[in-house]
Amino acid sequence: MSIHAISPLSTPVKSPRNSIGYTIPLSIILKLNGLLKKSVLSRKFYQEINDKILAKSSTVDANLYFICYFTLLISAVLNNQYKIKHFLLVQRYNLVSIIKRVFNFNLVGQEENKLNKLNKFLNISKPIYNEKEATKPSHLAIHLKAISSYLSDIRIFNRLTESIKYMPWIIDEFTAMTDPSASTPKSYRIINFLQSINCLVLELLENAGWITDHNWIGTSDNDWWSFETYIWCSRVWGLYLVIEIIELIRRSPLKEWNTTSWKIALFKQVIQVPLVLHWSLREGCLTPFWVGVCGSGASWWGFRDLWTSLELN
Repeated sequence: MSIHAISPLSTPVKSPRNSIGYTIPLSIILKLNGLLKKSVLSRKFYQEINDKILAKSSTVDANLYFICYFTLLISAVLNNQYKIKHFLLVQRYNLVSIIKRVFNFNLVGQEENKLNKLNKFLNISKPIYNEKEATKPSHLAIHLKAISSYLSDIRIFNRLTESIKYMPWIIDEFTAMTDPSASTPKSYRIINFLQSINCLVLELLENAGWITDHNWIGTSDNDWWSFETYIWCSRVWGLYLVIEIIELIRRSPLKEWNTTSWKIALFKQVIQVPLVLHWSLREGCLTPFWVGVCGSGASWWGFRDLWTSLELN
């Protein structure tokens, strides 16, 4: 008997089968094993999360920022899944109606073998809206919305001390503004100082809104004070955003306008404008779906950059 006949290397390696009998390729198993060793089974994975995400309040907030709005977005989609499906079916019906009118399709008497698929696509009835199905609540959506609301509460609580962190920035900007020997244009220095003051004011208003909302202090009407301070906080935030957008355009050379980083920076500011407008109005102007879209769009890049910065090798 030859050595090769009894060598384990000559024995075919069989990939394990799952419960439904499907053979999982060995290459996928090896890749999955390598991925697990670099992530959930690796000490470095957790240390990287601790050092780059959990160590600072700013990175924790950037992480919660996206999760908060994305869960709200998914909740809104689940709550409106019937309306979304109905809307798409109506648009399909309208498109088919236009096709029929434009091309004047007459399917009667045509060769059935060639037009079976076309018949099936064109002969569709107008979708009927079912109010009962549309108003049926999604239990998962309820839980996701509760998570989003709670995360929003946590984010504001974590920012209760942000006004202290702004003070060094404000002092530095004031010093730069009053420095006669500074090379930066005077207008730039004044705007930088005003923006730092803006951040301090909006944080103090947000803190006041949260404190009265949770009855940490007593006023003649905590609900009114909480509502008013949150609205004015949003308006100050709106002023900050408008100035940021104008300055981003004004201070950036034209050659930077085509760079990806500049476009992302502008997008992150612009997409927050509808949010600011929504919370600045007493009745609001956005549905939870659009709040989730704008919030997720504004926070995605920071969330992505945080997690892609983890070194797993």
